[in-house]
Amino acid sequence: MQVEGLQIQIRGVVQGVGLRPFVYRVAQQYGIAGYVTNEGSGVRIEAYGTPEMLECFTKHIRNFPPPLAMIRSLTTQPLPPRKGPAEFLIVPSARGESVEVDMARDTAVCDDCHRELFSRPDRRYRHPFINCTNCGPRYTIIRELPYDRARTSMSGFQMCPDCRREYESPGDRRFHAQPVCCNRCGPALTWFETRETDMSTSGAAGEGPVRSADVLQPLGLPLDGRRPVSEDAVAACIRLLESGRIVAIKGLGGFHLACRADSPSAVVRLRERKLREEKPFAVMLRDLEVLKRCAVPSESEQQLLQGAERPIVILGSRLAGSAIAPEVAPRVRTLGVMLPYTPLQHLLFHGAAYDALVMTSGNRREEPICVGNQEAREKLGKIADAFLLHDRDICLRADDSIVRVLGGQTVMIRRARGYVPEALPAGCRVDGVVALGGILKSTITIGKGDMCYTSQYLGATDNLETMHNLEQVLGHLLRILEVRPAVCVVDMHPDNPTRRVADGMGLPLEIVQHHHAHAVACMAENEVTGEALCVIYDGTGYGEDGTVWGGEILRAHRSGYERLSHFAAMPMPGADAAVRNPGRMALGALFARLGEEASQACPWMPAEERQAIFDLVRARLNSPLTSSAGRLFDAAAAVLDICRRRTYEGQPAIELEGMADSGEEVEYDISLQEEGGSLIMDGVAILIQAWHDVRCGTPVPRVSARFHNSVAHLTAVAVGRLAEATGIDTVCLSGGCFQNALLFDRLLRKLNAMKLKVRVHRVLPPNDECVSFGQAVVAATRRG
Repeated sequence: MQVEGLQIQIRGVVQGVGLRPFVYRVAQQYGIAGYVTNEGSGVRIEAYGTPEMLECFTKHIRNFPPPLAMIRSLTTQPLPPRKGPAEFLIVPSARGESVEVDMARDTAVCDDCHRELFSRPDRRYRHPFINCTNCGPRYTIIRELPYDRARTSMSGFQMCPDCRREYESPGDRRFHAQPVCCNRCGPALTWFETRETDMSTSGAAGEGPVRSADVLQPLGLPLDGRRPVSEDAVAACIRLLESGRIVAIKGLGGFHLACRADSPSAVVRLRERKLREEKPFAVMLRDLEVLKRCAVPSESEQQLLQGAERPIVILGSRLAGSAIAPEVAPRVRTLGVMLPYTPLQHLLFHGAAYDALVMTSGNRREEPICVGNQEAREKLGKIADAFLLHDRDICLRADDSIVRVLGGQTVMIRRARGYVPEALPAGCRVDGVVALGGILKSTITIGKGDMCYTSQYLGATDNLETMHNLEQVLGHLLRILEVRPAVCVVDMHPDNPTRRVADGMGLPLEIVQHHHAHAVACMAENEVTGEALCVIYDGTGYGEDGTVWGGEILRAHRSGYERLSHFAAMPMPGADAAVRNPGRMALGALFARLGEEASQACPWMPAEERQAIFDLVRARLNSPLTSSAGRLFDAAAAVLDICRRRTYEGQPAIELEGMADSGEEVEYDISLQEEGGSLIMDGVAILIQAWHDVRCGTPVPRVSARFHNSVAHLTAVAVGRLAEATGIDTVCLSGGCFQNALLFDRLLRKLNAMKLKVRVHRVLPPNDECVSFGQAVVAATRRG
């Protein structure tokens, strides 16, 4: 029998995900001898067998890797003919090499662990931290690489003999699962009540007295003389939630604030305490059966909800008569839902009287999600009635990810837990590039080799707490990736808070225009290396001419761009005040075009404020010009009297979309003009026609749909004309406005009908979370 040797190198997410024991089992299946080991660049295999055996072995590894593994490259090289070993071994990891592996992500509890969680004979019965190589915490517990227990927040928990035996057995599902533990040796829960609460009542209407308590009330009974009883803490939490109270629960990447989603009074109380007036809450449902009583999910939405990432999925509509309280998502048709993804969350639903819980980020308004026990008790003490804590540290904050299915495609709304830190190919050398993103919905991106590592969603950098979090994440990524920074990249905005971080690093500085970064992010995601027409619609981006951009069509390549088209400029009376008050945008745009006739619009606005707006526009005082698509949608929401005041980012556009009659196909007349070499899209003309429609008594849902249809039509006509003039047939869509289902669907259909090659974001959100990735690619390309 001819025996040959083959060296196999595997790169990607391949460490800490069960790849080595998987390779070991496959080798036994095909009679392969040799060994497998981790090394700095990934996983290396030396395999010996017949050519047929080696071919089957390699194909099996490539095509059927473990659930959490992501093979980015698998290369083979013949080994010199020699007599190979008689068995297959797992060799200890090589040390001292540069780290080049991708980090594993946090994932939902797998089916095997879920069965064990509720199986009485199993020694991990009801263990709140059950996990194996196929599931559980990864990224949020990593302190540094290479990934092993000593370099995670599990380092303080010494494995008991039973867990150690599983950990060291190659044939076991928990072989080298770094967070492996059980009720005897793992983290434990602790329960604290911050308010004296009457626990005798239960059900959605239960409203016992709530009185402030100066001292937190701990619950923890000894287990074998050394560990608190997690079971008692879970039972206490369920009872308090059943009574309609609010609990702060420490999770995988931070704290949640939870209450019954079927209790209007509980939801209203949470809104009042968290100062979250109208922004929709996310809801965690017991299972899919409960979901189908609340909404009508598509097959793709159900797959997302049950996937290993377990994101929040924005569903298109709620069922009438659903048990979910209207106060959960006021003034919108959509509902953000997720299913339990940690063992603790499954336990909190087991045997409980509720089927749905509000699960919102555990933070104070505009601040990052809390991760530390003491931090949470200090910041959430006036919001939560009680705390369910545990003693495993969270090394990195990671909010729940949010996705939405638009036009048959999954579009990321917020990228965090479950998806980070998947690496993105840059298409060029980006080694040492540090990109600090934008101001709102910020992320950072670190370049290593030809790959970019974009962080989880961080928040608005005009908040001091967010800036501290950004600096922590930056230091963590640089350390675990072993990257030596070479250049720093920032947004063009002169008041960009991240400029201070960049200046403190003392590195060469690259400045990238906001919408160019958007464009290149979408191009790089889709491996577009030449030129593309890039439609960038968002709320705000500092333009090179000093105005506020946000409704642009760029002819872009990776190192530069030309602004070919944009929406007609509108004044923003009061500048930032116009962002908070969409009526200001509406009256400013209409007055600049129609004069005193605009006084008939927005009749709900006080006459004095209306006149002050007209005076500002007339005198051109504190009324910067903007081409922003986001501000155009704000103005339409005000003209249609859908949203008079913005209480959260994107609210006017979200409510405008939610009001639209999706069956309406009518479009308004559109207008394109040439001005200074640019093609001007007259969005204000669409706004005026929508206003006239309302004045004529056309139902608001139909007017809203006509507005969306017309913006999509105007954009498609402009793109078509530019494609013909430039010969470019690749079109990229980016910017937060493309999270709008109606706009996205209408425009996509029109561009596809024109036989253009449309490219959209597949991994990153189209909002400002993609900006740092685009910045990194632009800077690397410029520097050659």
